Amino acid sequence: MSDSTKTRPLHAKQIVKRIRDCSNDYNAALEILHENQPFLTIESGAGKKASDCSKGTFDAKPICVVINLLTKNSQFLLALDLLSNIVELHGKKVIPTYYLKEVYKSIIGMMAVQEQKESQNLHRQILQLIHIDLPTNTGAAPAIDVYHAALAALGKCRRIDCILDILNSMETNKLMTLSSENNRRRALVQYNFPSPDRLTYLTALSGSIKCKSPSSSIEILNRLVAIGMRPDKVIYNHVLSSLANTKSDERYEMTKIIWKEMEKENICTDATYKSLISIFSKENQYNDVAAVKERMDSPSASQSTILSVPMKKLNNPLTPAYIKDLEKLEKVDNVSKAWYKVGTIQSDLLRSLPNKTIIFGLQQHKNPIFNGVSLVFYTLAGDKLGFMLLRNHLESSRGTSSVGDRKLKVDEDCCLFSSIMGMKIEENFRGHGLAKVFIGLWIEICLRAGARPRSEMINKPLLSLALTNFGFIPTSDCKIEVEISRINSSSDTKILSDINWEPHFALYSSKALNFGERELRIQKMIVTKNRPDPRGKVTAVKTCFDHPMKTMELKQIVLERIGVLQIDTVSRDIKKIGRIEFDVDDGLLKRSVFGYLY
Repeated sequence: MSDSTKTRPLHAKQIVKRIRDCSNDYNAALEILHENQPFLTIESGAGKKASDCSKGTFDAKPICVVINLLTKNSQFLLALDLLSNIVELHGKKVIPTYYLKEVYKSIIGMMAVQEQKESQNLHRQILQLIHIDLPTNTGAAPAIDVYHAALAALGKCRRIDCILDILNSMETNKLMTLSSENNRRRALVQYNFPSPDRLTYLTALSGSIKCKSPSSSIEILNRLVAIGMRPDKVIYNHVLSSLANTKSDERYEMTKIIWKEMEKENICTDATYKSLISIFSKENQYNDVAAVKERMDSPSASQSTILSVPMKKLNNPLTPAYIKDLEKLEKVDNVSKAWYKVGTIQSDLLRSLPNKTIIFGLQQHKNPIFNGVSLVFYTLAGDKLGFMLLRNHLESSRGTSSVGDRKLKVDEDCCLFSSIMGMKIEENFRGHGLAKVFIGLWIEICLRAGARPRSEMINKPLLSLALTNFGFIPTSDCKIEVEISRINSSSDTKILSDINWEPHFALYSSKALNFGERELRIQKMIVTKNRPDPRGKVTAVKTCFDHPMKTMELKQIVLERIGVLQIDTVSRDIKKIGRIEFDVDDGLLKRSVFGYLY
């Protein structure tokens, strides 16, 4: 380090930027932290006091970012060691109290990120931190934002009982009395729980959703009203979301009451209507589903609601006509969730599978308008290869003024879109080129049905690469360009030093990539700081994709990619080396995949 750097320490924002540039290299992040905040080393700070330094010296943002990085990499013990070190330094008056409080808040948030199998006692550790450790070591009551963090963490731990206990203590301003020993002096610490604010109840409601406890959501709503707070659209929507996720007694009645209140105050939103349709559909109250859609069609409904989700105003997806079309397909029900067979594909690319053949079909979900449909793939022996999750849309081609017109003709006035939301290939079948087969079949279905393929926000590098290989282009302004290369025996061994799994791909970007350890492990990837040599393939993440090609050009590239057609580079002749067979004609295929939209 140069003398000029020593005399002019980095600002906290500069330290944070350098730490984030470390991506998942937490060891480098720790070095940067200790280098720029040397008081964190007990030996170097032994003779200093917090009062000797300016307040800017003790900015807690850098250490909080490091704790988040350690959390993403499952380095929980290292984070707890940092906390223990800071508690000791605070006892020696090396660091101020506010710095320690911020660290406690980050540690509380970390607690709920640990693996579920380790979370049996996590709620006790969280309660220990906020009720005993923090007030004892700081000599002050936890601030309300600490309780917000604790409620959020307890929600992730699925402990609705603890959430309600804290809420009750805050509503009654419960008095806590603790014995604190600081610098060999025993002191009595007394404090009252702070009164709950709106964010307290909102965080508690979010926890009730994660805990799948709609009865608790109703209780929290009633408590909020009891203390004189007025529920707004966000509070109501959280309660409806909880009711939609889990069946409960009187769910239908409570939903009707909440809907009535929201309509009275004119605060219904897109999320409101989505939850209402989901609840009424699950309760088989199709008259109410129709009433919600009629309400969305009414002139008094917000213009943003009508224009942002035009497909919501179409007929009930569970119409007898649509079900009748599904029944024309072969139903496969000897699996955990039934699906409908659509066809088969044979290709030389599938040489690892029996008869080089895949069976593919359609799997419906409740409320497919919002939750999408799955395109599933199986072997002839009945082994599942994977699936694609798709969300289909129907949009008016006349312009926004006619979105609410019930007389739209699907073939003449509307455009069909099919957006890929995600894709999974079963681990036993990865590495056999199935991704391009799946995507190719999906595009072929879109072409036969007259739909345009695109994607929703994609943050999976390998899925982005598969879409790029088919000519899709990223469209989001916030996209991050990445380079993917396969790791082989000649790869840099430093890449593999700090991980406990064997990666198959290296991921490089000039920008910071915030992929957690679990995400990288599942995709068998590792982030590298150095540009690969030889160079890899370039794609983008954190972006939506669209395809610029015309229909015939797209059809040709699909057939090439999935090994059904092969083009001779000299004569340009197309030779068949495989075949796709659909069990249904194009009309029934379109109605089966998209029919619930119209």
